[in-house]
Amino acid sequence: MESLTINVTIEENLMTTDQNKAIIPIFLEKLDENISAIEEFFIPDCPAHLPGMSDPTDREGFRQFVAMLYTAFPDLHHVVKEQIAENEKVASIINVYGTHKGDFQGIAPTGRQVMFEDFMITRIQGGKVVELWAQFDALILLQQLGFFQIQGQSKD
Repeated sequence: MESLTINVTIEENLMTTDQNKAIIPIFLEKLDENISAIEEFFIPDCPAHLPGMSDPTDREGFRQFVAMLYTAFPDLHHVVKEQIAENEKVASIINVYGTHKGDFQGIAPTGRQVMFEDFMITRIQGGKVVELWAQFDALILLQQLGFFQIQGQSKD
C-alpha cells in the first residue's frame, strides 16, 4: 500500500513538471505576438535575473528589457530547442531569431538577420513564473551585427 502512495505522488510530480515545461513555449509564442504576455505569465514581484544586471529586477524591469529587444528586433521570435525540468524549475534553451531594425545597445540598425541562443531557467508555481534567470549569447549576437569579426572570417 505504501508503494502505491509513493507511485501516485511521483506521477503527480511528473505531471506538474510536464505542465510547467509546457508553459514556456506558450508564453514565448504569445510574447512574440504581444509583450503584454509578460503580465499574463509573470507575477508582479517576480525576481528576474537578467544579463548585465547585478541585482534582480521585477516584472516591470523584465518588461522594459524585453521591450528594448523588440524595439531593436521588431520581428523577434523564439523557438524552444531543449528543456529539462524538475518539479517547479524549468531550464530552456531557446533559439532567438530577428532582424536588426532598431538601435541596440548603441549599434545603429544594420538590417541583418540574427540568431542567438537564450538560456532561461524559470521557477513556476500555479501556472505563473515566480522567478526567472536568463542569459543570452551576446558575443555571437554582436558578431552577427558586425560589431567585431573573428580573425579569418569576412564581414558580410
